[in-house]
Amino acid sequence: MPELNQPQSPGSAAPGPGIQRTPPKEQEIRIAPQLPVIGILVATVASAAASLVAVRIAEIPSEAVLPTLLGVLGTGLLTLGTGFIFYSARFRPAGDCSTRWMGATVARFVAIPILCVSIYFSLPEGGQFAVLATVGSYLACLAAETASVAWTVNRSLNDASI
Repeated sequence: MPELNQPQSPGSAAPGPGIQRTPPKEQEIRIAPQLPVIGILVATVASAAASLVAVRIAEIPSEAVLPTLLGVLGTGLLTLGTGFIFYSARFRPAGDCSTRWMGATVARFVAIPILCVSIYFSLPEGGQFAVLATVGSYLACLAAETASVAWTVNRSLNDASI
């Protein structure tokens, strides 16, 4: 016959009156916008310069230059605009930041193809170059943002653990 006064395991005991269990607090991170914004601006300017050089080398028709630059600059603006969905100067729960990042990424994955299609069909000829420049600019912006956000998050996590 088991004794009635045996202690129960700590996890199976119900909290007593007035004692509330609190779930563990989620780690908070901060994604300050300064570094990602600088990276995206540098990537956009570099993409625009590379596009202009490629226009000269490949002898692309002059009517394709403006749509090409608009596509490159539009990509930079879209990346910056959607980035501000998850950039934050204050600390937020990591789950909240990752959800916001996913929302920004989905918004870009919808907006950039729309931009590419509109550029492609706005030109009688040479639309392929403008679309390729736009996609190249997007990839450069994505790489710059990913690197800067990863560095910022890593630094934020290291600062929080000290």
